[in-house]
Amino acid sequence: SNINACTAVADVVRTTLDPRGMDKLIHDDKGTVTISNDGATIMKLLDIVHPAAKILADIAKSQDSEVTLTSLRSHAMPLLSRSFHFRFIQMLYTVELEF
Repeated sequence: SNINACTAVADVVRTTLDPRGMDKLIHDDKGTVTISNDGATIMKLLDIVHPAAKILADIAKSQDSEVTLTSLRSHAMPLLSRSFHFRFIQMLYTVELEF
């Protein structure tokens, strides 16, 4: 049962991978429609109830967060090496998020 649940979740995301990855159309109970080929977004929008599959979805979400943090860190490094204060870099990110 655990393997089947995890396989079902993986099958949903599998077709979004590689250069020919397909988009998924997700329709929720509130009538909101989302089209995405991002695995973490799809996992976030799915209503997963099986405990093992839910753990798989949580891992995907945490990995997406880690990739985002790593990307922000790598973009900040050149500014830090040029002696920009970290508060200034933080302000730049905050302004960017507002747009």
